Amino acid sequence: MNKDELINEVVYEMAPNLTREQIDRLKITMLVKMQNCEVSDMQYLPTVWTYDNDWIIKRFRIDSIAKGMAESTLSQYVAAVRNLFRETGKHYQEITGQDVTDYLAVKQYRDKISTNYKVTLRKYFSSFFGWAFRKRHIESNIMDDVDAMKSIQKKKDCLSDDEVESIRESAMAAKERAIFELMVSTGLRVGEISLLDVSDIDFVHRRVSVYGEKTQQYRTALLTIKAARAIRHYLDSRLQESDALFVADRRPYGRMKNPAIEKVAKRIARRAGITRLSATVHVYRKTFVTVMYRKTKNILMVSKLAGHANTDTTVKYYLIDDLEDMQHTYNIVNG
Repeated sequence: MNKDELINEVVYEMAPNLTREQIDRLKITMLVKMQNCEVSDMQYLPTVWTYDNDWIIKRFRIDSIAKGMAESTLSQYVAAVRNLFRETGKHYQEITGQDVTDYLAVKQYRDKISTNYKVTLRKYFSSFFGWAFRKRHIESNIMDDVDAMKSIQKKKDCLSDDEVESIRESAMAAKERAIFELMVSTGLRVGEISLLDVSDIDFVHRRVSVYGEKTQQYRTALLTIKAARAIRHYLDSRLQESDALFVADRRPYGRMKNPAIEKVAKRIARRAGITRLSATVHVYRKTFVTVMYRKTKNILMVSKLAGHANTDTTVKYYLIDDLEDMQHTYNIVNG
């Protein structure tokens, strides 16, 4: 084990108990304090290390967490790599690019996975084997031998203005209305909504302090008057005392988790008669981004409000560029 590996091990073990800022401070402190130190494994005889697939996956997990990858994202990468090793029956030092190519082909034929998911799996494997090659765990990056694939650009569905108003005019409980107005006002991700505390809401300036799931940095979201009032009404009406902004309806009244929030998002849309799509939190997020861009034409501002690392993500995955969008622009130009 070298110095970097030791530091990453410590960060990995401490990560569940520290904030992102504390983790960064711990890593920097250890780097400074150990800059003149050398680290080497103590030798005991007899000692046999088993560098198997579980070992390499653990190393990947440790380094990825130390680098700042979100646990929710990392778990998808790890699950994909584990499945690859299990189904090929190969050791990480023996697997080849052809093995990966064959695995992806079988998945598409046998399991009927979509082309886009096939592209996603290739991305996961490229990240893992690219890391393993850079860390000298393997002699070459086998993904260089796996042909790149193009994803199929899906139609970017979002709720229409009429559908948003239909939901708004439907009967909703105080918590449902607070979640709805928050979603269409801020475009927060489901995990970001779950993590919100009451103290994150600034009712005076109608602002929300949001910890970004993807960027792992705080940003500020803005509330409409309707959203601020709906959230205030929910807080005034609820009986449970909690630091969490949204709490479960049943004991022990803990913080609402992602599945429960998704359930609310879909339920209020179905109640308003919207059945053409599954109104996930992500659909409300796309709706927010699309509406904000149509109104402002300021892609940089919209990208910042959405918490995207760059505007390319906003344009590629969120802006609605279909007939509805063209019709909207056409109507504005022509009165």
